Amino acid sequence: MEQDQYLTLFQDYTKRMREIRLLSTPDLYDIKDADDFERILIENFQKIGELAVENRKVINDVLKPMISADTELTDEMRKMLLQFDKLLVDEDSMEEVDVHLSEIINRILTEHELMVDEDDDENEKVLAMAKKVKRDYFLISALTRYDSDELEETRRQAIENRNALSAYLKKDAFSLLNDEAKGAALQFSLMGALLYESNYYAMPDSWWDECLLILDQASGIFNDPFFREQLPDYDWETYRFRIYYYGSFLAYSFIPRYVAKKVYVYADKAVEFLLHNDNEDISAAVNVQQEKDLRYMASVIAGYTPAREACDLFYSAYEARDKEDYSLTGINENLDTPSLYLNTAKMTNLDLTEKDFDRYIQIERDVLDYIYNIPKQSSVYMKCITLLTNFPQCFQETPGALTMEEFCIKAFAAVHPPTYVHVNMVARFAECMARHLIEIDPKLFIGFPGCETVDQVISKKEEILYYTYHSALCHDLGKLFIVDVVSMYGRNLLDDEFSMIKSHPMTGARIAAMHASTRDYVDVIKGHHMWYDCSRGYPAGFDTRKSPYKTIIDIVLAADCLDAATDTVGRSYNRGKTFDDYEQEIKEGAGTHYAPFLVDLFERKEVREDIIYLLGGGRNRMYRELYMLLK
Repeated sequence: MEQDQYLTLFQDYTKRMREIRLLSTPDLYDIKDADDFERILIENFQKIGELAVENRKVINDVLKPMISADTELTDEMRKMLLQFDKLLVDEDSMEEVDVHLSEIINRILTEHELMVDEDDDENEKVLAMAKKVKRDYFLISALTRYDSDELEETRRQAIENRNALSAYLKKDAFSLLNDEAKGAALQFSLMGALLYESNYYAMPDSWWDECLLILDQASGIFNDPFFREQLPDYDWETYRFRIYYYGSFLAYSFIPRYVAKKVYVYADKAVEFLLHNDNEDISAAVNVQQEKDLRYMASVIAGYTPAREACDLFYSAYEARDKEDYSLTGINENLDTPSLYLNTAKMTNLDLTEKDFDRYIQIERDVLDYIYNIPKQSSVYMKCITLLTNFPQCFQETPGALTMEEFCIKAFAAVHPPTYVHVNMVARFAECMARHLIEIDPKLFIGFPGCETVDQVISKKEEILYYTYHSALCHDLGKLFIVDVVSMYGRNLLDDEFSMIKSHPMTGARIAAMHASTRDYVDVIKGHHMWYDCSRGYPAGFDTRKSPYKTIIDIVLAADCLDAATDTVGRSYNRGKTFDDYEQEIKEGAGTHYAPFLVDLFERKEVREDIIYLLGGGRNRMYRELYMLLK
């Protein structure tokens, strides 16, 4: 196949992925009513299925043979992969078309580039290491959104690679490099400071000392005439700004006070640079308000500014935003600034007032409206989705505002309508099953808090049903942090993406445990993918048989599988099973995958009638409800 043919195939793949994103979350402007909305979704997902077939051909027939372990990359193949990567993630426009496939391609390219012998060119080694630092940062940023066993090992390896790169900043080694390698060693060794961002986890002082040392070394390089003489045409002003910029970003992390004092200095210098420097490239890429916000954040942690004063400043900046600005600056002002306000209030245990309660209500409403209304074709759409995941982390439940449960369910409606329908349908299926099961065999619920006898189960029937419904509604809460993976309709999932999917019960359980409205549902959220006998499923090591909510976990597992198997809208690119198909699956898996009581339950006429109604009119009504919410 000629090079132009390869490029055409990759361009077509990218075009289809963009189209799939638009089809899966259609704009409502041209949709007349709820019936039209459901019809369009069905048609769109059928089209998605057709486009996905073509994309799978590109992956299986073209890409996989190129990146196979048995294939030696030629210069032409490497060039083609680089072109494909550029289409998948445009780092200039910040558009992410398929960031996970891009990561796979870059991993292959990086491994190829690092396969050099001791006698090979040192410049190529440096360029390969530099590129890996950049990719490691993007990968770590993605991993911190959800609970992953890979994170710390990935971070450790990334820091080792960055430290190997920094060895080339020693004067004798640096002087032997060509100009391109010198520039890469400077820029990406400094970027290594971002690998230490810990987000919401406390780290030991030694961790931050290593990070600050990178910034200190960069300052020393900037002030050392040797490096300027070695690289006189290098953009040293941008290098200076990066020191301040990367240092200020540490304010997003859980940092001790002594670190915050240094971060404040970096953020203050970044603000001054942006206000008084005429570097148009930096001004176009960096939002001065974001830097001011980070300065406020660092100032609070350092003890320089009272939390109340900083929160008022955050909110004043937020109120001044343009609500319809979907540029990089706009999304920072509409999504990043309010999350910093909420995080500052939460982190400092700010004594909330009626004014704060009103602000919380306004922020919740405005953030969801902003996400609802962002043009789906926007190049920063996925960045908006990523920023939205900050809110459950910094969320506080306040009087009159949305609960955590309500916020996340409405967020699903905004960013992934099929999941909104799915969790609501699972809740209805689960409640239906539990209602009948209490009447048929109430002793199965003995162990539920406050239920030590059958009589207590019957007396607490409504409490059990309430718990079943709401725990099922929250069961996929963790998927909010991996919407980019959940939305990957255009091809088969990669191995790394399956790992991300498997993380969602633990991520959801961690977030749920932080809030009063969801705290009681942790066991169901964590266990809804564990088999009845705990022989298979995930997360590994969680024994649902020890939970007081064991029966409800088994019900939610069955309800989850029922909706996944029979949905013909959100999953219409696959043929939905009938209820009879699903019932046969229950019988075959009874005692292992599924609870044995389900076999008898589904054989009862009244249960079948209720479930079949929910599968038909109930699901149609859910899509109408979704339409009205979005409209």
